[in-house]
Amino acid sequence: MKVQLNRNQGKLIAQLIDNWHTHNLIDEKTKGQLSDTLEVKSFNWKKLAGYSFLISIICIVISISSVFADSFLLKFIEQLFKASDLAFSIFFAFAALGFYAWAYKVRLKNPHKIFSNEFVIMLAVLSTATAITFLGNALDNGSGHFSILFLLGTIIYGIIGVSFPSNLVWIFSLLSLGAWFGTETGYVSEWGAYYLGMNYPLRFVIFGLVLASLSYLFNYSKLLKPLKKDTYTIGLSYFFISLWILSIF
Repeated sequence: MKVQLNRNQGKLIAQLIDNWHTHNLIDEKTKGQLSDTLEVKSFNWKKLAGYSFLISIICIVISISSVFADSFLLKFIEQLFKASDLAFSIFFAFAALGFYAWAYKVRLKNPHKIFSNEFVIMLAVLSTATAITFLGNALDNGSGHFSILFLLGTIIYGIIGVSFPSNLVWIFSLLSLGAWFGTETGYVSEWGAYYLGMNYPLRFVIFGLVLASLSYLFNYSKLLKPLKKDTYTIGLSYFFISLWILSIF
């Protein structure tokens, strides 16, 4: 049985074994047996890179969201480029297609480069979201029914996530689905606090439970089976976060 130690512990134990052998407390065979039981753990650089990648994605999402949340900055960008919302939508749609094609090509050529491949996919996802946002601005008729945009994003991300396949894109599909569910029930209830007698947290408790339950059906589909774990995790996240908020209110 191997005893896992960090670098300092391994160095200390190795010195003790050498010291025991030097003072004839153990023989050469025992020294070898003791040394073979030691295993020095190396630093998990891959895990660190994974966390760094996730943090970078979060920072990108926050920065992009901040740009489009600021109406003044958005208008400034529109004036700067002197283009219509529809033109911006078409531009970012083609950019998204280019990023998806690039990601597919890179994945085939270097499948082992997980983080760089996912970064390209992330650029494609953000370009898709931007294209949908500008499309919504171009088609806005003042009805306030913008939940359709989240539904469109859910469909696009869902198709790409399954056919690509990409767990990252599929996760964004589930997040868009949650955003559609919340905004659609809000629109139907005329943005009241309750819909069918349920407030927002209670609605998402049911939504998360249904989503997590549906993930078990993915076992019967070859295409959806690799996405079961992510669907189950996102469903439980909706469920437990909503329960926590529900307990407060």
